[in-house]
Amino acid sequence: MSKNRIIKIIIDILMFLDFVFLINYGTDHRLTLHGYLGIALFVLILIHNLMNIWFYKTTGKGKYNAKRIILTITDLILILLIILMGISSVIMSGLAFEWSPIETTQTGRVLHLLSSSWGFIFMSFHLGLHTENILKKLDRNLKSRFSITFMNVIYVLLAILGIFAFYKSQLYVYMFNIGGWKMSAIYLVNGILEYLGITAGICSMIHLFYKFMNRKTTRKNS
Repeated sequence: MSKNRIIKIIIDILMFLDFVFLINYGTDHRLTLHGYLGIALFVLILIHNLMNIWFYKTTGKGKYNAKRIILTITDLILILLIILMGISSVIMSGLAFEWSPIETTQTGRVLHLLSSSWGFIFMSFHLGLHTENILKKLDRNLKSRFSITFMNVIYVLLAILGIFAFYKSQLYVYMFNIGGWKMSAIYLVNGILEYLGITAGICSMIHLFYKFMNRKTTRKNS
């Protein structure tokens, strides 16, 4: 593995963990830390985009299969959500930093909660599309019927876990602007595990979907 690839992976891991911590603000409640880690997140996002500048250069070029279309649409929506997160973060900066001259508004709060909650879902979906190739290679190395069945059961259980974690986290309250504040986890570690469970569930569901579609295509061709 190249040095550049290792740096990319480290940046991506830090970015994701930072996002998971930030979205647990309801449990953590440290505004100033939330603000500075938010700034760190956008720095990591900027580095991530600079290291993947090829995406912008190749968009619109070459052939587009179904997977590339889904990945491109996902990335473009995620970029839009990140921009909205940045704008709303500036509007909300008055709460985190005493030196901020910007007055916090209710509209800024709603925009911040909407963009960050949907941003987390699309970031997890983005991650799931990239981990699909890794999981596919893992499946190809499975030889026995037992190991294949065992892994399929794991994928299904992770998908169920993701749905349960999504319900438990009440992230949907902010995603659909139901109103008020969602119930937060009692302990920070619980909240982090909930959001990691959501991501694992999304990755598993994407993999199961592609497995189903590939099997359907194989049966149709044969």
